[in-house]
Amino acid sequence: MTAYRLDIAELHRRLDAQRQACGLSWRAVARDASVGPNVLHRIARGHAPDAHALVSLLVWLNLDTDIVHLIEPGEAGR
Repeated sequence: MTAYRLDIAELHRRLDAQRQACGLSWRAVARDASVGPNVLHRIARGHAPDAHALVSLLVWLNLDTDIVHLIEPGEAGR
């Protein structure tokens, strides 16, 4: 059980917004963020990325204080 969890839908929304703003394909996002395309596919399906991929994507998104919007309270018993 954890006190917090990653809001995967919000992460995907932010990735997609940045991707569209830059005029990039998902494959280009994966290349630029140094993650495999399968990482982005898994996020789109609601699965959390591993820690290293998450850090790479957060750096690509240029997030600093906005990271708080990707974290939400965990559920008891999960």
